[in-house]
Amino acid sequence: MTLKQLVVNGCICAITAIVPAECAATRECVAGRPTAASYTWNFRQEADGIFQDIQSDAVQARSHADYLDRFVAEPDLSWEAHADQLAQLQSEINDIGNRLCRLETIRRVVAPWQQRSIDHIARSVQLMADNAQDAILFLNNNQETLWSPAYRRYVQNLCDEAGDLTASVGNAVEYAKVNTEYHELRRDIGVKARS
Repeated sequence: MTLKQLVVNGCICAITAIVPAECAATRECVAGRPTAASYTWNFRQEADGIFQDIQSDAVQARSHADYLDRFVAEPDLSWEAHADQLAQLQSEINDIGNRLCRLETIRRVVAPWQQRSIDHIARSVQLMADNAQDAILFLNNNQETLWSPAYRRYVQNLCDEAGDLTASVGNAVEYAKVNTEYHELRRDIGVKARS
């Protein structure tokens, strides 16, 4: 499946460890849902707001990945605990995919730095989706061997990717904030905008 099929359309397989891991959704990301900022035609501001939403989801995803990482070190922990964290992580990935769909829709009209951030988010979420699906498949077929190196690798990859996504989206949110403050300060002290 392609990035658009798994992530951009917001339809990453919503799988729990109890259900067979299959991706039923194959619809394309068409237009994405407009947000309140869409109606002002300020797509750069809208993208900044979506980055903030994704940052919140990414922090949650990292938390679930960190729990999974701790769970791997406890061989007596039930597979259901792993399944619960994977399901919650998958939900966060789906939420990010929905938001990413809107970003992809407005990508051509946002600032170049925002376009690069969108591309980075898309790559990170694709990797997270792939590893989450692999971890779910492994869990479904190997509930008694969650200590194995393969499962540990999936979980470690999820931790790394969630950390990367959290950091990069955090940088985008911070840059947007500083950029806004800069333009407001220029306006407040009367520095004319460059044409």
